[in-house]
Amino acid sequence: MGRIRVLDDLTVNRIAAGEVVERPASVVKELVENSLDAGATRVDVEVHSGGRSLIRVSDDGTGMDRDDALLALERHATSKLASARELQAIRTLGFRGEALPSIAAVSRFDLRTAVEDGSGTEIEVRGGKIQAVREVGAPRGTSVEVADLFFNLPARRKFLRSDATELAHVLRWVSRFTLARPDVRFRLVHGSRTLIDAPPARDAAERAHHVYGRQSAERMLPFALERGGVRVRGLAGRPAESLARGEAQHLFVNGRAVQDRVLTHAVRQAYGNTMARDRFPAVLVFLEVDPSVVDVNVHPQKIEVRFARSTEVHDAVRDAVTSALSHDAAVPGLTDLRPGGEVSRHLDAVSASALSYLESRAVPTGAEPRGVGRPGGLYRGGDGATCPAPPVAVAEGLGRAAPWAALAQYRESYIVAQDADGLVLVDQHAAHERVLFERFLREAEDDRVQVQRLLFPVTVELANDESAVLSEEIGEFRRLGFEVEPFGGTAFRIDGVPAVLGEIEPTSCLRELLGEAREARSATAGVGELRRKLVTSAACQAAIKVHHPLTHAGMTGLLDDLARTSSPTTCPHGRPVLFRIRLEEIERGFRRR
Repeated sequence: MGRIRVLDDLTVNRIAAGEVVERPASVVKELVENSLDAGATRVDVEVHSGGRSLIRVSDDGTGMDRDDALLALERHATSKLASARELQAIRTLGFRGEALPSIAAVSRFDLRTAVEDGSGTEIEVRGGKIQAVREVGAPRGTSVEVADLFFNLPARRKFLRSDATELAHVLRWVSRFTLARPDVRFRLVHGSRTLIDAPPARDAAERAHHVYGRQSAERMLPFALERGGVRVRGLAGRPAESLARGEAQHLFVNGRAVQDRVLTHAVRQAYGNTMARDRFPAVLVFLEVDPSVVDVNVHPQKIEVRFARSTEVHDAVRDAVTSALSHDAAVPGLTDLRPGGEVSRHLDAVSASALSYLESRAVPTGAEPRGVGRPGGLYRGGDGATCPAPPVAVAEGLGRAAPWAALAQYRESYIVAQDADGLVLVDQHAAHERVLFERFLREAEDDRVQVQRLLFPVTVELANDESAVLSEEIGEFRRLGFEVEPFGGTAFRIDGVPAVLGEIEPTSCLRELLGEAREARSATAGVGELRRKLVTSAACQAAIKVHHPLTHAGMTGLLDDLARTSSPTTCPHGRPVLFRIRLEEIERGFRRR
């Protein structure tokens, strides 16, 4: 007798369930997608114990008659495809015909459905086996109850997380549906607590406050672009509001919530160097393309897609988000620079982890750009101390002079300025760090770093691990303007340093950068990430420090150069550079309003 055998239906269903049903949130996702495909205008989701003990999804969609309800529990039975040809242009959220039988195979499952108000069908399934089919009174639509998920797969059940964690996943999926379908009313109830109650809305922007909080959602920047059959629209969070995790990024393709590397990379490119690499923006991207050029049949849970013209899609998304971020800089207020807040509360409403956010608002455009005209010039301190003032071409940045007028320096560390909306305080070190970072990175990527030759070469004896790193990455260091050569053993000779860094001490700078390079290599970072780390560290070392006096001309020059950077509100590490004390706050303090 041969060893190959055909698996029985029960085993096949359990295997399919392992692919489709990962956790309670997977059940919610599949059932809500069925409701939307059925034309529902109302979807109610109820869960208990994070969904492990009970999930109930009810809708007012088209419903099913008795025969269709029974067929829906068969594998690969679907009303959404008539032929294989339709797989090339899928317009529904579901299409595989695996969701209901897979869920029913690993739970105590009850389906109640009706085509019209009054008479309907109820089917009880236990572990994939139909126990009863009966006629019942029911309203038009479908209600599916899933109890004791994985009751017959204890090994799988033990891998579920805490109730709070599982509920957090459910909350995120329902939140995505509220964004994707603003025309549908959604309710999410956990036990006796209503977590989401979203009535029909005009668009996703009106729904965004359910995810980010009303005030934070209203500050997001809208964008829209249509190019070559690719339509992109959405909302972009301001760089100063970056978060510690990527859960605030929601990507949709033809109404389907997806996880896609092409789209994620496009968003990251759009934000560029406006925030640290370990920070993430809040962003909503709605992409619409011809269904024939996107394959949604590449993952059992239908959360991944593949584009026929991925480069065109990538560039359209990148350019659309960039168009929103190119608006005037967002300057946070004094009371906004605090941990926690609306985005955190909405993203982690039921989990123990906490995020952070920075509230911001737009500043006026300001005057037309005026040339700084200080090639190789200096910000001169009151005591005669100097630091480099790199020229920044108008076309490379925001293309304008600073909208803030310098007034004074506070504690020789912070520039006090004003604009039409109030006072602006600027961290001079962070500001100069941003200016140096952007110029240095541009020069390095264009292979045009100017080198300042040392009058007397410096020899440095490195540790073994430092020597190994420098030997491996010496080409990248030379590209950054460090003229360095082996000098026997673990010693190296430094003949020149990047001119952009001014009169920085070469030995300490080199060793600091080697530490960054060592960390980048251990994290298997690519060349681009390594360069960014090195440039960030070098800019931080070379930037003017606190307790450094500046003349009024020096403050004005620094603000002008800052305004021409791509992100004047954050330093390369993601820390705030400046904040505003609004005029109305000042007037309230003096009881003038």
